[in-house]
Amino acid sequence: MKNELTITTRTSPHETVHIAVYVKAGSNHEAGYPAGIAHFVEHMLFKGTTNFSAQAFSEEIDAIGGDVNAYTTKEYTCYSIKTLKRFEHRAVKLLQEMLTEAAFPVEEIEREKQVILEEIKMTEDDPEDYIYDLLQERTFSESCRSPILGYRSSLAEMNRTDLMRFYKAHYTEDNIILSYAGQQPSLIQSLKPFSHPSVKAEPVYAFTPVTLTMDRSLEQSHFLMGFEAVGYHHPLYDAFSLFSAYFGESMSSPLFRRLREELSLCYNVYSSLESFVDGGLFTVYIACDEQHVPAAEQEILQLLAAPLTPQNLEKAQDYLITSAYMDNDYEGSIMARDGRSLMYYGRLITLAEFEARIRAVTLEEIGQVQAMLQSPAKILFK
Repeated sequence: MKNELTITTRTSPHETVHIAVYVKAGSNHEAGYPAGIAHFVEHMLFKGTTNFSAQAFSEEIDAIGGDVNAYTTKEYTCYSIKTLKRFEHRAVKLLQEMLTEAAFPVEEIEREKQVILEEIKMTEDDPEDYIYDLLQERTFSESCRSPILGYRSSLAEMNRTDLMRFYKAHYTEDNIILSYAGQQPSLIQSLKPFSHPSVKAEPVYAFTPVTLTMDRSLEQSHFLMGFEAVGYHHPLYDAFSLFSAYFGESMSSPLFRRLREELSLCYNVYSSLESFVDGGLFTVYIACDEQHVPAAEQEILQLLAAPLTPQNLEKAQDYLITSAYMDNDYEGSIMARDGRSLMYYGRLITLAEFEARIRAVTLEEIGQVQAMLQSPAKILFK
């Protein structure tokens, strides 16, 4: 089978250019490696290449101005550049260096271990962040449970041999999607990642509910409920997205209105949906006084079971569709949407198709989603 690089381009009349590289390698693809290696590789691609020392690479990034960024998720790693079209040749050269010429200097690896250790500490010091990592660690199957940053122990194991092996196994033509918005699409088409086939383990998603209470000596308790949800290709994915948007993603949502505005149980409360290729997680988070947690949990369960009216459904549809169109008035967002669409669906999902799918969601499908929200995992920090 021939390896082919997947590219999507849009022509822009503006002076700015947006480029994103999506590598289908995240923390869910780390079997056989120290946990957190996908994120570590992301850091190391900014630490020098065959032709640039770490300092020279950093100076070249600064020289083109704009915004150069990267992040790692459970399922992919993204590198993005926003700059002026006059610097586009230099930006593409930087990306080419990152994709095939990263040097992974041993001295930089040791320095970056300390940087990422501080990143782990920062997450652990933020209960709102850490409680999500802990929920996934305790409920997901082995191939999906590791936090994106890894652990202190896996960080200590990290070495150049493993980093290079992961890099060369995943940063390949068949495993990368390029998304571009600018005036010279031929430039992005000149990028050439490794041409050999990718080698990676495919994660197996599973969810097992747990209940856990931890005493962290906090002024405020943090309570997270997690329910098994669905992946991007599941027939109920659009209904799940719609229900989450309705239930707790805005200040007019039933969750926010009931727990904060009517009962004054909390300041911060919301729901969210995180979907993967073959599974997902629906969560409800609240920060409140410990004595209010039982009442909050009872109210949440009652709200989750309350049926939607046709008016509720239409309002949620309007909210989700409007949000999608509003996001699409910025070229950087369009570029990101196109890249993720190709990554998850293998084709571009237009806004018209998205709107049609959301409008097609029925109250019966919403009821099927609610029927899935029966056996939550529960984690309490107090």
